[in-house]
Amino acid sequence: MRKMKIYVVAILIAIFCVNVPVYAKDDVISSISLVILFNDNNINHNVEKYVLESGGEVISQLPEIGGLEVKCSPSLIPKIKKDSSVCSISPSNEIKLNEEKVMKFNDDVRNNVGKYDLYDKYQWDIKKVTNNGKSFSLESGNHNVIVGIIDTGVNGKHADLKANFLGGTNFVPKGFKGDLSEMGDPNDIQDRNGHGTHVAGAIAANGRIKGVAPNIGFKSYRIFNSQLDTTSTIASKAIIKATNDGVKVINLSFGGYDLKGKCFFTDPATNKTYKIGDDVAEYSLYKRAIKYAIDHGVVVVSSAGNEALDCANKKELGDYLNKINSQKGFRYEGIGYEVPGTIKGVITVSATTYNNEIASYSNYGSKFIDIASPGGQLTDIEKFIYTDMCLSTYGDEYAYLVGTSMAAPKVSAVSALIICKYGNIGSKQVCKKIYKSAEKVNGNDSSKYFGHGLVNAYNALSE
Repeated sequence: MRKMKIYVVAILIAIFCVNVPVYAKDDVISSISLVILFNDNNINHNVEKYVLESGGEVISQLPEIGGLEVKCSPSLIPKIKKDSSVCSISPSNEIKLNEEKVMKFNDDVRNNVGKYDLYDKYQWDIKKVTNNGKSFSLESGNHNVIVGIIDTGVNGKHADLKANFLGGTNFVPKGFKGDLSEMGDPNDIQDRNGHGTHVAGAIAANGRIKGVAPNIGFKSYRIFNSQLDTTSTIASKAIIKATNDGVKVINLSFGGYDLKGKCFFTDPATNKTYKIGDDVAEYSLYKRAIKYAIDHGVVVVSSAGNEALDCANKKELGDYLNKINSQKGFRYEGIGYEVPGTIKGVITVSATTYNNEIASYSNYGSKFIDIASPGGQLTDIEKFIYTDMCLSTYGDEYAYLVGTSMAAPKVSAVSALIICKYGNIGSKQVCKKIYKSAEKVNGNDSSKYFGHGLVNAYNALSE
């Protein structure tokens, strides 16, 4: 009997990102990282000039959407705010993808190893979406339609992924967050964590396991370093690049929270408080990046998040933001938003269990959730792991994970299959087909948790 190792991730590796404003401090002065959004999508290079002249640094440029990230002294904030070319500014939020715990699991119960053997036995989630594999005969994908996976990278050499892997781009800068392993190589898309590889398997695996679209092409856009850090500007640059590369679907199995309203920063070096702005540039930056993608016909799919928050309750989200950011010297007055899920045009996905119930960790909210998809539930590991968690590619092997990050890629795969079958019908039409074909869920407030219902590839491809 052959022993096959499967890694079990015993908590939400896909837990939603924590947004923490970025600033630095030494013995004399502080510096703050700011997102600056310009009017009419045009960067004013004079702003760059006086940031540099003040001893600051230009970290990132997004010319397609008029965005800029800089690091400068907080004392420069009033001058930036007064510039007539500036639409809004806000602190640059560090996005942190948190991994809790990993455990190894040995499966000794099989004798036969072969193609789709793990799909046949363990992938309840893929079977639910595909009506026990019936959708594969209607459409399984091709490489003319490409899914862009913006995540931790991918193991493109995995036996179940390599046939559909079409390369990608790294956006993590050299030495990002002090990570000396990061050399800024745009070709370095190797997954240092496993999250992105797991997402890719749910979409396009074709080997011992199966994705919802087992013949679809995919590209990887790595935005997280080995410590699972990134920023909204890095994520936005990846969205723009994927769009320019011609992908038809973008999967975002991460997210965070922003606030629209007043933002204040107290400089820890001087104890002086600065009013940064009356709007959050970071939220608007995401909006512009996603609008850029949708305007180019790209379908954008996002996970809803794993904090069990009512994302329709803006005050609850605002309080949550102040709670996690107050120690960094930031204070917010206004209403909170989950991003990118609340942005117009994005398909926002909640997670369901084996029994088609909303997962206990999944975020929810009226007019926030668009569709539901299997993401699994962490229960009794010894008794229920095969039926409650989602198996996919991980490293060179496989792993069980749970989270809305596992739910979203199945919707991305269905979106790609719709485009394969019906052509480039546009993002809005793809969304309509997904929503119309969803399995309806009865009960009071069902749309609050399931949106239009449970995603179903077979129904979507049978119209």
